[in-house]
Amino acid sequence: MVESAGTPRPSVWRDGRAWLWIAIAAGAACRFWDLTGQSPFIDEGWVFHIAEHAPHEILQLVAHTDFHPPLFYLVTHALLVWLRWPVWEYRYLTSTFSLIGIAATWGIGRRLFGPTAAAVAALGVALDPALVEWDRLYRMYAVLTALTALSWWLILEAENSVGRRRAWWWAAYALCAIALPSTQYVGGFVVASQGLYALAAWRRRWPALVGQVMAGLALLPWLWAVRIQYPHGGLVGDVRAPGFSWAALVRSTLVYGEPPTWIVHWHFDALWTLAVLGVTAAGVVLARGGVLALWLLPAAAQAALSFALRKDLVVPRYLLCYVPAVCLALGVVVARLLATPYRVAAAALLGGWGAVCLVCVPNLLFVPYYQFPDWYQVNALLLSREQPQDVIIMVQGAEYWVVRNFSAFRSHPMNGPALPSDIPGAVRWVDTFPRRRIWYIENQPGFADPQRGVLRHLAATRPLLGAWRQNRMFAEDVVRIMLYGPRPAGRALSRQKSVVKTRSP
Repeated sequence: MVESAGTPRPSVWRDGRAWLWIAIAAGAACRFWDLTGQSPFIDEGWVFHIAEHAPHEILQLVAHTDFHPPLFYLVTHALLVWLRWPVWEYRYLTSTFSLIGIAATWGIGRRLFGPTAAAVAALGVALDPALVEWDRLYRMYAVLTALTALSWWLILEAENSVGRRRAWWWAAYALCAIALPSTQYVGGFVVASQGLYALAAWRRRWPALVGQVMAGLALLPWLWAVRIQYPHGGLVGDVRAPGFSWAALVRSTLVYGEPPTWIVHWHFDALWTLAVLGVTAAGVVLARGGVLALWLLPAAAQAALSFALRKDLVVPRYLLCYVPAVCLALGVVVARLLATPYRVAAAALLGGWGAVCLVCVPNLLFVPYYQFPDWYQVNALLLSREQPQDVIIMVQGAEYWVVRNFSAFRSHPMNGPALPSDIPGAVRWVDTFPRRRIWYIENQPGFADPQRGVLRHLAATRPLLGAWRQNRMFAEDVVRIMLYGPRPAGRALSRQKSVVKTRSP
């Protein structure tokens, strides 16, 4: 049918396309602002350390020293060979890829729930503080979140298309399905939930099942490595331990950059969790289950398996791929309320979420206290006080892969214990430099030296010359720097005799 000249085309505002571009623009602004200004994060340093090896070496290193599939590292290797950019510029690739998740979320919302729900969901994904935080890093989590949303959108487009166009959509979905579990194991849960969706109408959606089988087959050659990784993976914490907080988990999955005055009150996390789960459940009910329920189902499966396996499968960054579904649930609830006399409730929901984003996102972008460690600042501190014969020890060792080529580090002997089993050797290594000053740099020491063995040994055997602390909101982002003098001749110090004021670098 040919549209007559007198037939008006739908307004970009009425069909929601304008809100799509507003969401993408807002998401891009949040993700690209000063993107390369922050120093590499330790996880990024680790990625590039692995990826700089030959492919066969990458497979061995990932199997024996990491807890993730190899695809992201292999792709990074190819990019390093091809692009040869400074490492911080590769963030442009993952940040740009994350915008696909915004567009796909909008597409799903518009097809299933209408333009209003789509607009709310797309803006939610664009401005969610947790997504902004992790999408600004060169790490697999931004890719996983975008692929999850994209794969669900491709399924919907494929099953509602015909002919050759339908075949292309299913082929694109198959590629996404293969990439998901090979990028991060959580992607396997996503593909499994999509398998349930395909089985519900298998005569029409059977090509999705083919893609999901292909995803499983693609991982078969990697099973030897999974057997090596499994005993050590997911040991960040036990969800049954007294210190684990399910309420804090919900907050940490959606929000970063929140002021500490919010979370010092126990009821904040409880109320936040009830609000998020309530809105999400309401959205699923109003959506009558379907895609939205199946998209969120793996999060519940990961929680159940965390209990059963005593492995932490609900680390907040492992749950980011479900955030677009939460935003869709919000969009469904808001759209339904706007169609009733209870519009003020919709305004309250949007206002509350908007206020959270308005506070948290600027904190993440502009205030160092809410950001990851600044290793450029640490480098500047050492550069201003170092001596040619100084020695550096870093706990935990992943710091080494960030700072190894920095100007204040590259000309000094360095050691970086990465596991508790490395600590005795690190102590012996320090003692081989009795007449040199030792820089002790600590970030996330609980992984490598939970008993502070290296620090206690230095404090017992050497005088403390200086101490600095890079303050951050979360303990895992705090950096402590201690400068110890040469070991006194003839005896070890039994206790620290000098008190040096700790200060920020």
